[in-house]
Amino acid sequence: MQPSAVHTVSPEQFLAWVVGKEERFELVEGEVVMMAGAGRRHDSIVVNLTSTVHAQVRGGPCQTFTSDTYVSTSASTRRMADLGVDCGKPDEDSLTADKPALVIEVLSPTTGGFDVTVKLAEYQSLPSMQYILLVNTEMPTVHLYLRDGDGRWMDRVIKGLDAAIELPNLDMVLKLADVYDGLQFRERPRLVEAAPQDQP
Repeated sequence: MQPSAVHTVSPEQFLAWVVGKEERFELVEGEVVMMAGAGRRHDSIVVNLTSTVHAQVRGGPCQTFTSDTYVSTSASTRRMADLGVDCGKPDEDSLTADKPALVIEVLSPTTGGFDVTVKLAEYQSLPSMQYILLVNTEMPTVHLYLRDGDGRWMDRVIKGLDAAIELPNLDMVLKLADVYDGLQFRERPRLVEAAPQDQP
């Protein structure tokens, strides 16, 4: 049997179809792709981030958006970030961010590698993008990608509940204690050298 051709749809067809669906979908190069469900830790971090980000964005020129708003990373791809900040002027009825300046992806064990590679490169290609945060669910660690004054991307790893992420272009500071509020972390095993045996 010959393999069937992949059925592709336009972004307009996709956005009209996806409204009201309980499942989560992205459009990737014209192909509709179902997203994996998120776990409880993932959801708790997204809720914390939404509260923390929106409190600092409210009343300013930018708007917070959730995964119900898509990010256009190419003519035929619409990505679903966990959270973001749009500094454009989106139409009230629009399902896509106008000028996303920040996107946040909370990494899950199943999708983390994909988010770190493919989606990261897509987000970095957007001229309006200033910051990308990849948030670890298993330990208090956030990978920050930021664009410098020359348009080059730099990255930093922020670790520990006492640390904070500074996003000066958005006049925002995110404390990791707030991002991970209410979550417990398993102690990581430490390599300990065995004490030398007493020689007889």
